[in-house]
Amino acid sequence: MASAIADLPAELIEAVLIVAAASGNPNSIAALSQTSKFFYELIYCCPDQHLWREIFLTTFDDPRPALNHLNTMSGGHHNLEFNWTQEYIDRISAARYIRHPVQTTAPVSSQSKVLDIPASLSVVKALLSVITTSLPFPSSPRISLTILNDFPESNSPFAPMINAPLFPPLLHLLTANYSAMLGSVNVPWLQDLLEIGFPPELTRTLMAKLSFDVQGCAPYQPTLTSASQWDGSVVGQLFHKLICCTGFIPIAAPVPKFTYTSVPGASPAALDSTSTPDEDEDMPSLPITRSRPLLYTPEGQSADARTLARRRVYDMRYLGPARMWGPFQPVRRNTTDSPESNHLEILGEDENEDEDEDDDDDNLGLMHFGLMHGHRVPDLDPPIEPYELVPDYVWLASARIVVEANLREMPPPFSASDVLPYMRKMYAMSIGGSPGYWNAWANRPGEGDRSEGSEKSKQGEVEGWDWAGISGVWKRCVCWLDYRDLLMHNLAPERFLEDDIQEACRIIPIAVRITGYSESRIPPGSTTRALPTIHFEGESLGSDRSLNELRKVTGTVSMIGDGAIRWQTVSTVAGSDEPEWSSEAVQIGGPGAAVGFLGMWTGAMHERPDPLGPFWAWKVA
Repeated sequence: MASAIADLPAELIEAVLIVAAASGNPNSIAALSQTSKFFYELIYCCPDQHLWREIFLTTFDDPRPALNHLNTMSGGHHNLEFNWTQEYIDRISAARYIRHPVQTTAPVSSQSKVLDIPASLSVVKALLSVITTSLPFPSSPRISLTILNDFPESNSPFAPMINAPLFPPLLHLLTANYSAMLGSVNVPWLQDLLEIGFPPELTRTLMAKLSFDVQGCAPYQPTLTSASQWDGSVVGQLFHKLICCTGFIPIAAPVPKFTYTSVPGASPAALDSTSTPDEDEDMPSLPITRSRPLLYTPEGQSADARTLARRRVYDMRYLGPARMWGPFQPVRRNTTDSPESNHLEILGEDENEDEDEDDDDDNLGLMHFGLMHGHRVPDLDPPIEPYELVPDYVWLASARIVVEANLREMPPPFSASDVLPYMRKMYAMSIGGSPGYWNAWANRPGEGDRSEGSEKSKQGEVEGWDWAGISGVWKRCVCWLDYRDLLMHNLAPERFLEDDIQEACRIIPIAVRITGYSESRIPPGSTTRALPTIHFEGESLGSDRSLNELRKVTGTVSMIGDGAIRWQTVSTVAGSDEPEWSSEAVQIGGPGAAVGFLGMWTGAMHERPDPLGPFWAWKVA
């Protein structure tokens, strides 16, 4: 029988393999390759990748449209080479790993080794690749994405902001079951896979010191904080980048059967060790000791993930010039710098003995932070260039967890319970899903229109187009703690464990208009032609004091390190031109994705002690 199959034309054998992949039996390809040298060479040693390209396209989107767009955005320097063989194998292996995870029985002190297992990194990279190469949203959808408010306002000069829908039109499209017309096969493949959740050993690392037992899983008690586990870890930043797209997914129960194994490199002596690895000095451990049910439910996991995320996004010591006052990894100017060298510091009580004991209660927290005088914190010297900035996806993932949980609890008419689940759909991560994105690209200037010798270039301006799709109406969900609560929670982190935390949440409309473009800085020696920096202005309606307060907004959008898109804004005091708040945000998903930007707000002047908090912005019109 084997010789009869081998006698078939190679084209026919390849067709059989493609059908096997299309029918959901990829393992049969590997099985056949192991039967003889002939089949192994036919499958794995073909001079080109035509066979694996066809196998890949039976299950996944053609990645070339997304890669071509990313290549254009990167100035022609994006890697267009796509290894069809390896990408297919990595994705199928990741799916198998998630469906049949390896459960570690490593001791508490060895759990950090899980983060170094190559399988974890491979799984995360494969899932991100599925999102990155998903078919872009159609440039000419077969349905209008214009949605108006049920009660349109016509008399107000800000009617476009008021009448715009609360959430991106794409989400409304998905709620009406129009997803079939979007055509992506990556999206349902990934969506079905993530119904199972992430590998438990990765999800569990988000839970810091929390011990829990999920039905079907071995008992587990991590000892590291979520901050210290991920410091300097490639898999950590990539996993949190994935959470920025998907939101927190708890470990479900029951779970598939596990293969139990120990972590490589764990010594027998470590099995009895109770020592705790060095913890992030900026994030002291939360003494979580409250009793829990025998099984750790998904609801319980989500609640505690929110607790720990709150602790991160409201940590005032996170702010600093090394992070450009935003959710970025710290930039170090020399080898002696540390991430903590530019953070706010808490002073010991002995350093405050000379303070006036009669200061009023509002200064209680400021005294302990050593921030009584409101001095501006100096920036780094030389200033940080945009290409040096890399998003801190650990912080951004925490921001999504906090804002999403707050949105879920908002009362009518801002209730998001019906629409919010669709923000987790992978369609929201696809390139160009926000309204109007492709219109700007269709009207972009040619190379001749952006010549360096033009009059505008001499004035510091260049020709450009709205390559980020920012012009229009946005909704921005802003979260904050009362300032006194913010100070007290920073002085006593265990307060984040309280169940009665009063966190404010408000959705504010913003109208954005582009005012010009400027040349973006590039790394020394680079030949990349960077996209121009977009400059914009606009208005936001509403604040923490009034729903009708109008504020002026100015800002820029530019490309930064890691190919990310940065949104930087400054808003004024209501009724004046005085800057009050600044925001730094990063695009989530692909360029122009409907999911929008996640970011941080804080004081515009960067004084001690400025408050901070998370926000989530998405384009609606």
